[in-house]
Amino acid sequence: MITIQCLAFESPALDLDVTMFIQLGIFVLLMLALNKYVLKPYFKAYDKRYAMTEGAREDAKALQKKASASLSEYEGERQKVYAEVEAERKHKIAEANEAASKVVDAARAKIQEDLAAKQRELDLELETARRNASPEIDAISRQIADRILV
Repeated sequence: MITIQCLAFESPALDLDVTMFIQLGIFVLLMLALNKYVLKPYFKAYDKRYAMTEGAREDAKALQKKASASLSEYEGERQKVYAEVEAERKHKIAEANEAASKVVDAARAKIQEDLAAKQRELDLELETARRNASPEIDAISRQIADRILV
């Protein structure tokens, strides 16, 4: 029954009257106000923020390139200095080895001289002992022979 009553009522017709133009005017005024006070400041701030972030990104990329160049320059300089230090170290080691070799050679020469001098002293002592012992050897050998032969 309710359906029959709904069908019985007619829907109002759409007609253009002054209220539509008033609403259209309100809409246009509202859009102009929103555009001036909300949208333009928002887009201006958005563009400014975008420019700042993009500028910061570009600055970061430039700084990163500069840091990379500085790092490679540092590495090159470090290796150059390291090579110089290594060459100096090898040179100092060679000098130290040469000095040590000279000291060792001098010590060997001194020891050889001392050994030769001691050998000469021992030869002289041996010769002196033989000369001094020669008469005694003859006497001892006669005594041994006499005892053996007896």
